[in-house]
Amino acid sequence: MNSGCRLTSAALAAVLWAGTASADDGAKARVDAFLANEFEGGALKCMSCAYEQHGETRYSFIAQSGWEGFSADTPLHVASITKVFTATLLMQLSEEGKVSLLDYVQKYIPEFKGENVPIINLMTHTSGWRNKTGHVAKAVDPKRHREFYDTMYQDAEVNERFRYMSQGYDILAEICEKVTGADDVADLARDRIFLPLGMTHSAFAAHQGQAGLQITAPDLVKFGRHLLDIRRTRKTGILTPQGVDALFRRCLKPEFNRTPAFFAKSGYVGFGQYFGEVNTMEAVGHAGATGCFFLIDPGLDAVEVVLTNRISEKDTHFSSCDANFARIFSVMASNFGDNPIGERGRADGSAFGLKIDREKAAAESERVAANQARELGL
Repeated sequence: MNSGCRLTSAALAAVLWAGTASADDGAKARVDAFLANEFEGGALKCMSCAYEQHGETRYSFIAQSGWEGFSADTPLHVASITKVFTATLLMQLSEEGKVSLLDYVQKYIPEFKGENVPIINLMTHTSGWRNKTGHVAKAVDPKRHREFYDTMYQDAEVNERFRYMSQGYDILAEICEKVTGADDVADLARDRIFLPLGMTHSAFAAHQGQAGLQITAPDLVKFGRHLLDIRRTRKTGILTPQGVDALFRRCLKPEFNRTPAFFAKSGYVGFGQYFGEVNTMEAVGHAGATGCFFLIDPGLDAVEVVLTNRISEKDTHFSSCDANFARIFSVMASNFGDNPIGERGRADGSAFGLKIDREKAAAESERVAANQARELGL
């Protein structure tokens, strides 16, 4: 069953139906109403959600406020979800023998200050190194490129602790370019992932491995389904079955919640708790700071996507609250997954025991972000 809706700025609470009526219209009405409420209260410019299971997109939702023409085929900036695709490129290159994830970064980037830092530790944010500039590692301006590496500093030993460092993925993108001879990691993503999978609404930003990806919910579903099918059929696609297994496999300390490409569902605080209560412990996924989350659950054989963009970068009401993603995933999976809940009434957070003080959650997120900025001297 395919279903979807669009919420217009003129009538945020009114759901405009797309697709034909079906026996699941009761579930659709409940989830549409739930997401309409999330959208209206989230200070969002747009929202695109999808739930796919066993190769069938069972539910989709589209909403916009002041973005005329926005549709499921409108690419959105998904920020750090970009990192999943950079990691996929590295796994491809590993399978081809061009690089090992255990190689030291300095082998490819001599100007990187850290000695004996394996590539895998940049992928998992456990290198112990930081950067103050925020510049991409490979910019058009050579001065900025030098400045990026000159301003790196160490604040922990390798594998000592998890500390998110987006810029590490720009270094990884530069490694991809060097070992392939490509002019731009954006070309690699296009030729090695997007074109083979027919992801016609996806594109990397120039030389960026950490953010900048423009993509749609249907394209993310297509990518996630491809990886799940490789695992299920054990037939090679853009990766071998062993490569996909490695991308999904937890590595390093369990409290780091990390695979080489994703965060893994866990009981630990932080990124391990983005996932829905009903997702299995096999679930992996990645968030994006624009208010996005991409989730693949091998245990459910399902792909779940929530993409949003905020009206103002200063308004973090929706995207700063991890539990918003968990609540949405639980509602979609429980209504459209195998053995749905049926007519239970309103689909809201209380049905899953998730009661969130949104203002408190947003304030806590702002406090943490401010502390990190002070630590980095920003």
